[in-house]
Amino acid sequence: MIELIYKVEWTRPLIKIRLIVYERLLRTQDDFVWPVDTAFMGRFIIDVEFLDLKICHMNDGEPSSVWSYDGNSQCVEAQRSTLHCLSRMFDEAIHADLTIITADGTLRAHKAILSASSPVFQSMFHHNLKEKESSTIHIEDMSLESCTALLSYLYGAIKQEDFRKHCLPLLGAANKYDIGSLKDLCEENLLEDINSDNVLEMLNEAWLYQLHKLKKGCLTFLFEFGKIYDVKDDEINNLFQHADRELVMEMFQVMLTISNPE
Repeated sequence: MIELIYKVEWTRPLIKIRLIVYERLLRTQDDFVWPVDTAFMGRFIIDVEFLDLKICHMNDGEPSSVWSYDGNSQCVEAQRSTLHCLSRMFDEAIHADLTIITADGTLRAHKAILSASSPVFQSMFHHNLKEKESSTIHIEDMSLESCTALLSYLYGAIKQEDFRKHCLPLLGAANKYDIGSLKDLCEENLLEDINSDNVLEMLNEAWLYQLHKLKKGCLTFLFEFGKIYDVKDDEINNLFQHADRELVMEMFQVMLTISNPE
């Protein structure tokens, strides 16, 4: 048996309705079918966010969360302690052996942490490059604040608000330094934040960094849900003038497909 706690959000073209948190016990496949009572006619989306997921054993033992490391609180506490130590290493520059020069300031870090997180950084410090000799690297395409967010992520100490604020610079860094996990997280975060004001920027970023899920989400938002009419004309004209030709062609292909489904 599976017990899950989830939150449901209905997203309509112009309004969002946040519903209450539900707790549900699933015993058979029939329990996965949930009827929706609504008088709304037309297309709408229901987002389901799972807040917890517990497995109940057949002998009616105590349910255990799938996100609690098999219920082993010692493992959870050990991980928290390790992350706290890593955070202190960064915040207090404990035995730091690397200087990072950003666009508007410098930071102290550790070669081992960066090398373990990125094959690009590892290559810098492994081969006889100037970064290895000087123990200094230049990341001058990032501000001090954005680079701090990047290092906070690598040290396991980034805050959610900082991640969201610096998501686009983090995406650029993830692509540049081949940090796959960060790139995936950035894509998921951007996918959740698509709106009429930023959809064209998101689409361009998706094309630039080959983020297929984000690109699909933007095109769906624009054409399947008709949000192309909410975007300002000058923004669309600017996209057509400066965007990659293949991207513009793909947009037209999607638009034609939606207009002529047969």
